[in-house]
Amino acid sequence: MFVGMTFPFFGGLLAFFGGFAFAPTTYFIPCVIWLAIYKPKKYSLSWCANWVCIMFGLCLMILSPIGGLRTIVIQAKDYKFYS
Repeated sequence: MFVGMTFPFFGGLLAFFGGFAFAPTTYFIPCVIWLAIYKPKKYSLSWCANWVCIMFGLCLMILSPIGGLRTIVIQAKDYKFYS
C-alpha cells in the first residue's frame, strides 16, 4: 500500500512487470504445452487458434513493458516525493 501511495507511476510499474509475468503464463505457455502434448495436424483450426494466441501473447509481452516504461518516464519527470 505504501508503494502504491508513494509512487503515482505504480500503474506503469504494474504494466512493466506484468508484461513479463502475465502474458507468458496466460497466453502462450499453455498453448505451447498443449501443442506439444496433443500434436494436432498442421493448419487445423486448433493448431491455428493456438498459434494466434501464441503470437498475441508474444506481442503483449513485448509491448506491455515498453508502454509501462514510457508511462514511468513521462510521469517521473516532474514528480516530487511527498509534495
